[in-house]
Amino acid sequence: MADPLAPLLDGYAEERLRLPFCEDCGRAHLYPRTRCPHCGSARLSWREASGRATLASWSVVHRAPSPNFAGEVPYTVALVKLAEGPQMMARVVDAKEAALRLGLPLALRFATLPGGERRPVFAPEEPAP
Repeated sequence: MADPLAPLLDGYAEERLRLPFCEDCGRAHLYPRTRCPHCGSARLSWREASGRATLASWSVVHRAPSPNFAGEVPYTVALVKLAEGPQMMARVVDAKEAALRLGLPLALRFATLPGGERRPVFAPEEPAP
C-alpha cells in the first residue's frame, strides 16, 4: 500500500502545496486519506493549491518545545483556512503579533525547519508597515 502522505511531503520538498481532491464531489481535504471525507468516494487526485489562505486562529509560542527550536522563539503557530477549503496548521512568518487578526489574507511560502525538512509557512499578503 502506498504512503498516503507521500504526495504531500514530496510536494513540500519541491515547494508546492498539493491537496487531495475528490473526483466525484470536487472538494479538497486534509489530512490525506484513501476516501473522501465528504462523500466517501475513493476517486481522489492530487492538485496544486493556490497558496492563498486566511488566518483562522493562532498562538504565539514563547517557550521552545525542544532545544532544536530554542533559537526560533517567539514564533506564531496558526490554523489557516486554505482558499480550497481545508484548514491546516502552519507557522505565520513576517508578521508582528499586533497585526494578526481573524481573516487576515495570507500567502504560501516555504521554510526549512531546524531538522532540515521543508515545510509550508504563511505570510501576510501585504507586508506589515
